[in-house]
Amino acid sequence: MKKLEIGTKTLKQMGEDVLEAWKAAESGQSITPRETLNFANMPQLLTALTPTRWAMLEALKACGPTTLYALAKQLKRNYSNVHSDAAKLLALGLIEKNSSGKVFVPWDEIHADFTLKAAA
Repeated sequence: MKKLEIGTKTLKQMGEDVLEAWKAAESGQSITPRETLNFANMPQLLTALTPTRWAMLEALKACGPTTLYALAKQLKRNYSNVHSDAAKLLALGLIEKNSSGKVFVPWDEIHADFTLKAAA
């Protein structure tokens, strides 16, 4: 199953993850690759993944590969706005284009995880 994990992490936290995986690999432990999309903070995440873009992901996951024109009609949105949102989702790797130019969600599952806690 192809799964993407979305969350927030600082550069330090991401570096610690890489170092931990490196050490585990050096010691001969089996490493399971993870696909992640991390943002430095929640405002950045919410700017990139707006409710409208999330709705696009849901619609694409439900209908499968489709054209942006058909997606705009399905969502009852202006084509140029759907095109702009699709460009952002493509850049983030949340959607892809197939050889016929149709867009689709390449993930079987997208899991989002966020934590709010007091500063250390």
